[in-house]
Amino acid sequence: MDYKDIKQKLQSALSPKRFIHTLGVVETGIKLANVYNVDERKAKLSALLHDCAKNIPKEKKLRLCKEYHIFLDDIMLKDIELSHSFLGAEIAKREYGIKDEDILNAIRYHTTGRKNMSKLEKIIYLADYIEPNRIPFEGLEKIRKLAFENLDEAMIFALKNTLDYVKKRNKIIHPLTIEALKSLSFNNKED
Repeated sequence: MDYKDIKQKLQSALSPKRFIHTLGVVETGIKLANVYNVDERKAKLSALLHDCAKNIPKEKKLRLCKEYHIFLDDIMLKDIELSHSFLGAEIAKREYGIKDEDILNAIRYHTTGRKNMSKLEKIIYLADYIEPNRIPFEGLEKIRKLAFENLDEAMIFALKNTLDYVKKRNKIIHPLTIEALKSLSFNNKED
């Protein structure tokens, strides 16, 4: 399946609002890939498919996660929406023919992050966070600026911002997000 076919199929799977968001992530992902010398094709495909499972109803998400043997920890069971990135990687593989593990991991970890993220994973995480259609929130403009100057600093700021947001709403923080921040903070202390 080529990019054009994937885009057409995806458009029918997403709400118009989600599809517009996705196109913003693609645009931003390509720009960031060019800044950080990452394969543009991989960034484009990862960005296009990052939310391919987002509009699936909750009950169906649960059923598909079981069917595809996606482990749902206690946090994802309480907030099934967190599973969309893990389910999205499986759907990208099964329904869109994506075999590249780097692309699949960028989709899989675009919401939680993880320890030792690849450049592509960071780019998709940030592109999703800062795409031009995002409703403004505190720190957005700073992250947009940082994203094009220093990938790791932008990730650290974005992850801290996410943790603050989740805490303020009394939601549960996923351990992968904490691991991502610790990993980035530790690696940047050594520089």
